[in-house]
Formats: sequence, structure tokens, C-alpha cells
Amino acid sequence: MVIAVTGATGFIGSHLTEELARRGHRVIGIGRQRCPPTDATARPGVEHVAVDYHCATALARALDGVDTVIHAAAATRAPTSEALAASNVAVTEQVLAAIRSIGSVPRFVLVSSLAAAGPAPAFDAPKSEDDAAAPIEAYGRSKLAAERLLERETVLPWTVVRPAAVYGPRDRDFLHMFRLAARGIAVHAANRSSWISILHVRDVVAGLIVAATRPEAVGRRYFLANDTPVQWGELFARAAAAAGRHLSLDVELPRFLVAFGGRLGDVHARITGDASLLTGEKVALGRAPFWICSADRARRELAFAPGVSLDDGIADTYRWYVERGWLRGAT
Repeated sequence: MVIAVTGATGFIGSHLTEELARRGHRVIGIGRQRCPPTDATARPGVEHVAVDYHCATALARALDGVDTVIHAAAATRAPTSEALAASNVAVTEQVLAAIRSIGSVPRFVLVSSLAAAGPAPAFDAPKSEDDAAAPIEAYGRSKLAAERLLERETVLPWTVVRPAAVYGPRDRDFLHMFRLAARGIAVHAANRSSWISILHVRDVVAGLIVAATRPEAVGRRYFLANDTPVQWGELFARAAAAAGRHLSLDVELPRFLVAFGGRLGDVHARITGDASLLTGEKVALGRAPFWICSADRARRELAFAPGVSLDDGIADTYRWYVERGWLRGAT
């Protein structure tokens, strides 16, 4: 099977192309024109193609003849909501336009996010695919808008996959937590007791591949998540344990201070064009106490079953960070 993956040099995309090639597929890894693969991001057995995502003609050349497209290209943060829409909505529009222009009808899998659905109302009411989507910040709204584009497609066999929080080797969003935890420190942005659904990147990749190959997945949305949500306080403690440490300092910042930091982050993003992990949008995400979802539909219809336990996944991620020099090992 010929499978094209957009965002091939990104966190999820790089793992996905690697696993598809390992399974014997012909893989076309599509990345940004200004960010071609390096020795660190190129994957054996993957045909890397650098394109301008806003050019449907270039995308059409890259996608011509493929059987399946897994659209993983996206931005999780940006200096403005307009920039997020450009990365997550406009690029999806261009990919769909490119597919229409070549006249083929490949399977299409959109890598969306739990953020597109919004948080759950309570711990015992995790978000399901039947619940109305209610994103609470710009990233989630942009991912939902990308999903809505697929609803207009009358011929293309599409599937939407909404992973929960994804962690694992090559991830940068959880790296700050690991760096603090390895020093025996936990700093919570007013969210120590908040719950999140989480999933190791290997399980996300497995879910995406089955969603791309099962006929019953066409026209469906699926959440992917571990069986049991975890609180941020526990997540820091487990990350510290992976480093052989106990938390000697566990601090929860007050909400007003987190909100002020988010405003400063917004100013920094507008000036530099680079959004950090602390912006007004990320603060909005952090206010919700239940970022949890149920993967029951994926289990029933796709036989999806996470294979990486939280402790094993955290240990695996910690080792990778240390081996690559992203994190100093415990002393």
C-alpha cells in the first residue's frame, strides 16, 4: 500500500512513517518546504518530499498515486489564532483540494485532537464521540474547523482520529515537566488536581494505522486514550520516579499568577512570532479540570487496545530524553 503522511518530520508523523515503513508499506513523508528532513528526522524506508503546504499544485504532485493520506501536519501553538487557523484549517483545505485535483479517491485520515471536542463536564462523564464538540480555545477551534471540512466531502472516504494528550520520545511539550521532575521539582499551573487522558505515541500510531485500514472506520470519529486518566500531581511524581527521584518541592501557582504569565506569553509571542507553552490560550486549556475522553468506540469498532502502560511509557520517554541529551540523567 502507498501511504502519504503529512507532517512527516513532526513528533507523531515521524513515529508514524517509521512504523508504516517497518510494516512494509511504501511511505511518502511530506514535510514543510522550509523544513526538509535532516539526519535526525529522516526515516529509513521513507520517501521524504518537501512541499509548500499552501500550494495545492505541489501537494498534488506529492499525493498522486497514493492509496491513503494520513494528515498529521498541524501546529499546536502559534502567536495568533489566525496563525493556528492557517496551519490547521487552510493547510487541510489545500490537501483536500490537491486530492480533488488529481481525481483519485484515497482513504483520508485526519489527526485531530481531544481539544476539538473540548473538556469533559465531570470525571465520571468522559467526552465521547456522540457529545457535542465545544472547544474552549483557538487550537481546539482550528482542529474542529478542519474536521468540519471533511463533513462536506461527498466522495472521499474519511476518518477523524482525536488523540488525547500524546507523549513519548521526540515530544517537546512534556519535556519541561520531565526536566523539573528529574530535579525533584513539580510546578503546577493551578492544575495539580486536574485530570487528563494521555497516550504514548506508539499507541497513537497503532490507532491511526488501524483507522486507516479498517473499512468500518470510514465516516467515523474516534478518541484514542489510555484506560485510566491521571492527575498532573501523579504525573509529575511518576516522571520523578523514572529519574530515580522523589519530589522534594511541589508548588501550585495561583490562578491569577498563571493568568498574568499567559498575558506576558501573548506579548512575547506577538513580538517574537514564537509561542511558548505559557500563553493565554494554554492558560484557557489549563483551567478545565477534566481533559478526559473515552476510547470505547475505538475499542469496539477497531479493536484498539493501548499496549504501553503509563509507567513504561514515562520510563521510555525519560530514557530517550537522556540518551539524546535533551535531559540530564539522575545523579
